[in-house]
Amino acid sequence: MKVLLLPPVYRYALEYPSFLSLSDFPSGFAYIASALKQAGHTVIGGNFNNIVGYVDAPTMLKAELTKKIKETNPELIGLGGLCTDYKFLKDAIGIIRETTKAPIVLGGQIVNQDAEDVFKLLKPDWAVVGDGERAIVEIADGVAQSKGIIDSGTNPNIDSVAFPDYEPFGVRDMMDNYGMATRLLYRYTRTNPRLYNIVTARHCPFACSFCTKHQVYQERSIENIMAEIKEAYEKYQFNILLILDELFVVNKQRMRDFCVAVLQGKLQYGWDFDWMFQTHASAKLDYDHLCLAKEAGCVSFSYGLESASPTVLKSMNKKIEPEQVAEAIDLAKQTGIGFSANLIFGDPAETMETIAESLSFWLKHSQDSCIFLSNVSPYPGSQLFAECQKKGLFLDKAAYYENIDKNPVNLTAIHDREYAGHTQLIKFLEQSWLFCQTTPIKILTRLEKRDKYLDYASGDYYKIETTCPHCEKDIEYVERLGDVSQAFWMGTNCQKCNRKIKIVK
Repeated sequence: MKVLLLPPVYRYALEYPSFLSLSDFPSGFAYIASALKQAGHTVIGGNFNNIVGYVDAPTMLKAELTKKIKETNPELIGLGGLCTDYKFLKDAIGIIRETTKAPIVLGGQIVNQDAEDVFKLLKPDWAVVGDGERAIVEIADGVAQSKGIIDSGTNPNIDSVAFPDYEPFGVRDMMDNYGMATRLLYRYTRTNPRLYNIVTARHCPFACSFCTKHQVYQERSIENIMAEIKEAYEKYQFNILLILDELFVVNKQRMRDFCVAVLQGKLQYGWDFDWMFQTHASAKLDYDHLCLAKEAGCVSFSYGLESASPTVLKSMNKKIEPEQVAEAIDLAKQTGIGFSANLIFGDPAETMETIAESLSFWLKHSQDSCIFLSNVSPYPGSQLFAECQKKGLFLDKAAYYENIDKNPVNLTAIHDREYAGHTQLIKFLEQSWLFCQTTPIKILTRLEKRDKYLDYASGDYYKIETTCPHCEKDIEYVERLGDVSQAFWMGTNCQKCNRKIKIVK
């Protein structure tokens, strides 16, 4: 059977064109592609990111998807995404229905967290909850249960899952021509970034109030992970490895095993890549393990922080203490690894006093570490969303999805006017990098380097040479810049000590 797989168009409802590197490509589609191919089916990739020349994303999607369906005549179409991809999914399903009679399978987080309402609103033939590999193969094989919602659960043996196959979606083009579209925090260590995604564990055992529900946490074996890295490195020669897991390691032993295996691979196969990960403070990483990670090529890691107020952390069910994160930040500085985290404001327990607690933590630690600021969003499937509905909010689910993330909701007892002022302050602090160490550009050199990204994005590539204000070592970056005659700045990490810096002209 010929199956057309449609990843979401990045920032579909917000900005067009919005260029996509592999760093933001949804890996679930690559796993689905592998499962279908392994079962003997033909996979057609419909990655409509990085396509320019239209007035907006909906016009582009209408033209490109219609053309793709007519050219390939698929017998089954699979798509999915996050709840924020609702508009893309709605438009895509509408176009599919107008163009072909091929049945539609919908999956991803939007289904996992809100299957019944999403199925009613978007009207696919099947909606798959859980890990989708087995379910979509059964549908393609014609042995699936009758149309409707299928609960696929979790794969019983995660090591038995085929490695993700990005080839149908233009992985080489994304690597060769759109590497510079990768967000700077991921690519700052390499002037010619070639990033590869990897999932070493699925799901999360924690139940934070703002997060959507998860399935059983599953770790891949170190041997299985290394086999994928070896295969992908030989194919793509990537130089940055982004570990996508919400929870990369749950203990220090797994970190040690991973680092030792990477070091062996670098020695045996000549691997040359930097890597980064995120995990929970309960992993209790210490100085020795972070030194080993640094030796193995780790350049940065992040903890789920969310608040520095014990009151709010308890309300969020975070199961961490601010002191654990402060300790991790100190260890990161000692070992020369970068640290990042998020502070999200607006939990129902938030007060002006708890906001001050978090901002005090941010002011103390964000001078060296990338601690980002934003407001909490109540998404379907989360405890926060359920609380909103109890208060009479978001009862019209269709209207909610149509306007998702447009209007921040005040879930606190803080007066709306005060909360709006807080929101503006957070936005300013997030965008200004006001209190971090600055360093002036010493040499700015325009480069002749070209790629498809630069062909459609304004500006030119420049080499930026400067000195880190922390470690005082010379560093250089390649960045796309516009009018360099004007004053500008860029926020990044030092390539040597990985601490936060602000480069200014």
